[in-house]
Amino acid sequence: MADAPNFEKCTLAYTLPWEAGWVTAVTFIGASRKLAAGNEHGQIMLWEVPEKAGETVPLPTRRLDGHTNYVSRLFSAADGKTLISTSYDHSLRYWDMTAGSKGEDSVVLQTKKAPNKEPVPTLTHKVELQASEKTLGGHKDWIQATDLSADGNLLVSGDDKGNVIVWDRPAGTELRRWQLKGWAFAIALSPDAKLAAVAERIPLIFDSGRQAALRLWDVTTGQMVKDFSNQQGAKGEHFGAAAWSPDGKLLAVGQGNESSGKIYLLDAATGKKVQEIAGHLSGVNELRFLEEGKLLLSTGRDTAIRVWQTSDGKKLAEVGKPRGGQFKDWYHAMSLSADRKWLAAADMAGAVAVFAVG
Repeated sequence: MADAPNFEKCTLAYTLPWEAGWVTAVTFIGASRKLAAGNEHGQIMLWEVPEKAGETVPLPTRRLDGHTNYVSRLFSAADGKTLISTSYDHSLRYWDMTAGSKGEDSVVLQTKKAPNKEPVPTLTHKVELQASEKTLGGHKDWIQATDLSADGNLLVSGDDKGNVIVWDRPAGTELRRWQLKGWAFAIALSPDAKLAAVAERIPLIFDSGRQAALRLWDVTTGQMVKDFSNQQGAKGEHFGAAAWSPDGKLLAVGQGNESSGKIYLLDAATGKKVQEIAGHLSGVNELRFLEEGKLLLSTGRDTAIRVWQTSDGKKLAEVGKPRGGQFKDWYHAMSLSADRKWLAAADMAGAVAVFAVG
């Protein structure tokens, strides 16, 4: 196992510009330093992060074309050969990371903006193009919630019509599905992939979103086995992120969207609250356990990644700095490289922030 990362010494090494729109998803690919990010227009770009900080800011090498709307999640197979993406265009796509390119195109990465005038490109760059290897249908609305099992064999996705689908990830075939009452807003698979924690948002009139549910589902049968909706200490709040600890004992959930952004650590067997964590300014977008569950990373609507000690909820580090407003400063997603030297964040300002981990 790689050495424990020292997040207290994280420094911003690179800001990878990509002003085409909000950057909404990010992941490192396998054990490499190859970085993939998706944006609100459905584009996916690839970069090669240098071995050490201080080198020239890397420019993208390839654009993956296929999605036609917001890329909501990106996952990498452990061997680094397949990138998996989900989108508001109702599809999941597989991308072969060993495939050759299919042409090239010039992309605008930075622009100069003047009042009442069209933006003028100031940085353009030529990239290779690639099409997806496989497209998975089955959803009829935005796919917002997805998780990949620890062994990479199962993929679970949920949409805004309440359809949850379990996929055989290598084959790309549907195994089963079930129906929720509300929108599938966050999904987390247990370490053994037998249970799926699904957070629902149940919209009311004018989309007030004050009804919510958090339930555990049997992945094999598609049956609901436990309902934690009224046990986590935040009745009526919906959750924008969820994660299961590696030992299966804790379930972390973070309040989503315009809520306070608190994080709750729940007993995964009972749903009882174990810890309440301050969280983020206005909504949590992603959660990840590290160090056998001793640490929890979170990011959300304040351009910061925070590191929490799960035993007592203490904040150990803050990576990044809030910019001061919930429609200016979201990190939609984060990813830690396999060697734990790089921490990347998808910035709504049209960039990927890459931090060097101490």
